[in-house]
Formats: sequence, C-alpha cells, structure tokens
Amino acid sequence: MLYVVRHGQTEWNVEARFQGQQDSPLSVLGQQQALNAAAFLASAGIEELYASPLERAWKTAGAIAETIGRERRPEDRLKECGFGACEGMTLEEIEVAFPGKTAWRDADRWNRPYPDGESYADVVQRVRSFAEENLRPALRPDGPVICTVAHGMLNRCLVGYLCGWSREETMTAHQDNDEIFMLSDESAARVRVPGV
Repeated sequence: MLYVVRHGQTEWNVEARFQGQQDSPLSVLGQQQALNAAAFLASAGIEELYASPLERAWKTAGAIAETIGRERRPEDRLKECGFGACEGMTLEEIEVAFPGKTAWRDADRWNRPYPDGESYADVVQRVRSFAEENLRPALRPDGPVICTVAHGMLNRCLVGYLCGWSREETMTAHQDNDEIFMLSDESAARVRVPGV
C-alpha cells in the first residue's frame, strides 16, 4: 500500500499564490491538518516515510514521523513543480508581470512551463525514477507499506504515473490539503482525512 499525502495548508495556499519550490509556513489549519493526517496514518503500519525537503511538506511529514515512530527520509525528487519566475505570485500578478503567459501555458499545460519553471512532463520525468526505485513495490499485495509527503502538482504527477492515467486525468486530479491518495495494484482511492 502506498499513501500519498499532501502537505497541510499554507499561508500562500490561502492567498492563492504559486509556491513551487519556495516556501510559505503552514497556517494554523495546516498545522492541524498535519496532525490529523498523522492520527489517520497511526495504525497503517507504515514501514518507510519519504518527504519533500521543502518546509511545508517536511513539517507535515514530521508530525507523521513522530506519531508512527519512523524517520522521514528527504527526497529532492518529491519537491513541488518549479514555477520559476512566477513563484510567490497570484494568477493576477502573473498576468501583469507576464502578459498572455498563462493563456499560452494553458493551451498545452503538459509541455509548457511558466518562465524558468517546469512543465507537467518535466515533473513526471523527475519523479518517475524515484517511483520505480522506491514506490512501485508498495503496489503489490505483499509489498511494503510506504508513505510519501509532498505537494499538489507533484502528487498528481506521481499518482498519474504509477496508475497509468492519461495526461488529462493527471492534470485534473486535484488533491486538497486534507486528502490522501491510497494506492494498491495501480489503482487509487482518495480519502478525506477527518478532523480530530
């Protein structure tokens, strides 16, 4: 079984700002979401815990690690999609700074990044080696129980790759900050984590 966790809500999530590989602290709600995820996963039998080293995911993974008594392993390939020059901006600010760039990107989001950023294709390419080396065994019925803690777009790419989703399915598979993807046998279920 593979549990794919998204970090708790951040201040920039609330402000609808592109975070990418920059960081914004967890909000009060985000801190509670991290604790809720940890409580939900407490009895899952997790054997390995990997996390993006970006602060919002690392802190969320810290709550899980403390609860399950496992060390978290930092993994650079789990970092969020890089949004380049647009990190820290809202869509409105991007349109002012880079007129027409959002429409250009939206015409082919799979292949077109924001300035100096990564596309969906770039993120899938980055995460696929990690998925094959470390996560694919968790999808077997007799495989280990593994948990990853990362980011919205990265998680869409990771789950889409492992489950063989189409590009469109991958790009539209939203994951809220309080949702966990559970994967087994290359199929995915999405679970909303209850509040404590």
